[in-house]
Amino acid sequence: MIKRDTNELQYKDVLWARKVYNKGLKQIAEKCNIEQRLTSYVSRHSFATQAMLQEVPLLAISAMLGHNRLTTTQIYLKSLPSEVLDDDNKKLVEI
Repeated sequence: MIKRDTNELQYKDVLWARKVYNKGLKQIAEKCNIEQRLTSYVSRHSFATQAMLQEVPLLAISAMLGHNRLTTTQIYLKSLPSEVLDDDNKKLVEI
């Protein structure tokens, strides 16, 4: 939680909280035998990708991630899994 007054101290609080969060994700990965390095970025990217695959509107995903700009959300979503692209390509070919 961020309780301190100055921007510099608040920034340090954010960095500390992220470090603790990432440490927890690392422990989860170890317990679940997940080889990929889990981080706050990975979890946010995964959330955004899953929301997009469930056809949640981009504006809603952006709001849920707390982004001020839609372009930031688009960066999270710019690389679609290849199987999604393959499925979309098949749909176009079948038309």
